Amino acid sequence: MGEKMVLRLVLSGHGYRIGKKSGMIVIYKANGEKKEISAGNLSMMIVNAKGVSLSGEAISLLLKHGIQVIFLSKDRPVGKLQPMMLRSPVVLKREQIKAQMDQRGVNIARTIVLNKIVNQVKLLKRLCKSRLSLGSGIISEIANRIRDIMEIYSEITSAKIESLTRSWLVSKEAEAARHYWECVSMILPGETGFRGRKARYDNPEDPFNISLNYMYSLLASQIWFAVELSGLDPFIGYLHEDNNRRPSLVMDFMEEFRQPVVDKLLITYFTKHKVENVIDENKRLSDEFRKVLLRMFFEELDRQVTFMNRTISVKGHMYLQPKRLAKYLLALTPSYTPYNVI
Repeated sequence: MGEKMVLRLVLSGHGYRIGKKSGMIVIYKANGEKKEISAGNLSMMIVNAKGVSLSGEAISLLLKHGIQVIFLSKDRPVGKLQPMMLRSPVVLKREQIKAQMDQRGVNIARTIVLNKIVNQVKLLKRLCKSRLSLGSGIISEIANRIRDIMEIYSEITSAKIESLTRSWLVSKEAEAARHYWECVSMILPGETGFRGRKARYDNPEDPFNISLNYMYSLLASQIWFAVELSGLDPFIGYLHEDNNRRPSLVMDFMEEFRQPVVDKLLITYFTKHKVENVIDENKRLSDEFRKVLLRMFFEELDRQVTFMNRTISVKGHMYLQPKRLAKYLLALTPSYTPYNVI
């Protein structure tokens, strides 16, 4: 734990006590080890451990410095601690709800699906160019699937806006995704055991799906915070159905970043590294591999990219996207452009 300048702290395993000493966050481990970290040097704490206690003074210090604390259980976000400095302007909330019932909501949902399809195709083409060892037969088959995906794209773009429904767009998104994941299964080495996309509730046993679900959870926690900072309501979305247990707008924004931030990293890693010591006997990520994924994820968030004529970190764009959508909802901009840098 700890460097001279700690930006993100990850606690995993068992037995931590978190306290405060002056302006320092003090971490006590069960084995007696102690580490002190300046609250001013800490931007985020991820707690993926059992048997963790947090003192009231430590909580106050974390909140004072605006440090986001995310709690995971079995690699899945279950809660977070953040300061009550977030505002939800009434006008914006009203327009966010109204947009679900007018043309804006349909435009947003349509744009999300089209953008995701483009991101999938761009990533597949990039992977084929960098993986010439796949063989001409597989590359030809992937090219055929890409054509199938683009036919779905054309079907959406040619449909009359007034006839579009959320359920139809979701079905088209799922159809394109099926082709996409079949291509991914051709690209990944056979030893990964990947035979198709399986979400967490499908209880996957292959390391790629398990890693994918973990990194999607990390992505969700980052986007959720970005949405709340923008003043938008995380539970009022446009593509995904509203659900009290699932933040539909967070899920909408995730579609922009799945291929650029998570899929690209994982597919590249699993094609270049042997799958060893990735999951344990309980079909969960090993502590060591979880650290590898965390490092990859946050390094990607720090990468500088140019989008919408601005060169900033991926994380910076991730935090700007909800604000850009808010401007569209408030009629301050004529359209909304999802993130599309692969």
